[in-house]
Amino acid sequence: MKNRVLKVIVAIVMTIVVVGTCMPVSLAAQTPELTQYGFVENDGVKIEYGIYGDLNAEPLLLLPPNGGDMHCFDGSILPEMSKHFKVITVSPRYTGNSDMGDDGLTFEIMSEDLIVLLDYLNVEKTKIFGFSDGGNLGMVFTVAHPERVESLVIMGSNINPLGTKTFDQIGIIWKYLGLAIKAGFTGDAEDIRRRDIQGLMVYQPNLTFEDLQTIKVPVLNIYGEHDMIKRIHLKRITRNIPNAQEIMIVGGGHGSCFDYTDTIINPALLEFYGVA
Repeated sequence: MKNRVLKVIVAIVMTIVVVGTCMPVSLAAQTPELTQYGFVENDGVKIEYGIYGDLNAEPLLLLPPNGGDMHCFDGSILPEMSKHFKVITVSPRYTGNSDMGDDGLTFEIMSEDLIVLLDYLNVEKTKIFGFSDGGNLGMVFTVAHPERVESLVIMGSNINPLGTKTFDQIGIIWKYLGLAIKAGFTGDAEDIRRRDIQGLMVYQPNLTFEDLQTIKVPVLNIYGEHDMIKRIHLKRITRNIPNAQEIMIVGGGHGSCFDYTDTIINPALLEFYGVA
């Protein structure tokens, strides 16, 4: 009986379309070789990282979407950005070869992991690019540690779950419920990992628009015309950050914005960063 119920729940969940994790634009774009690779530890939790480009260049920290790891941008912005910056990629806890830890998964915990990483790499300040939940993490990090951020680019990001379009959020919640029930039945570490990663989109982030008003660094807010984040929410993010500007990618969805990497995203990033 238990197995039959579980199979029905999984079948329902699998019919719901939810945004994927890593969406590279073109595998033909050559991923540069790693300049440095390793792990840092935060209270015994190992966090995987990689560095691309010139170690003496300005740092640029890339933050992946929900469930994504340090390779999420290999086929999109990484090849171009590594020509100009010391690009730091990271697998947040629960992803890639990073540990899960025993404290659950929140943007606040991941934010502290980033502090440990930057300290280890002797990076006092960094540019940040974050996509989807990576952008959410970028905002949480910038609010908590403004002294460590030079500029912030977010793409398809929201400050709370209410910012997601209703139909998409229903799909996210249904998938989470299925994963939560499965994890409860099995107790398997992989099922728990998938449940907690999905749970980020159900319960977090928990920023306010007043929090955004404390961000003083330059911010670029990129989003798709057909993004899963509500347009009114995205525009309100831009309005509430004092030094923010925005770009709406006409024809772009959430992850499909990366279809415009070469034509819109990379040129916009280089202009924003002041790279000739």
